[in-house]
Amino acid sequence: MKLRIHTLAAVPPLADLPADLSGQVITLDLSHTDTSQRAAATDLARELLDRGAARIVISGTSAA
Repeated sequence: MKLRIHTLAAVPPLADLPADLSGQVITLDLSHTDTSQRAAATDLARELLDRGAARIVISGTSAA
């Protein structure tokens, strides 16, 4: 399951996801985010794990 977070999102990213994500691998695509949204991604990843996600993969960032 790929979850894209970007500055134009009208709906919070968790609004459309099921409460039970048991066993799911979630990819967070942060390529269209600003610094403050990337900081909030930590809380988002924690919530996804709390919902049962097996693994979180983060893409779209650079180690600059």
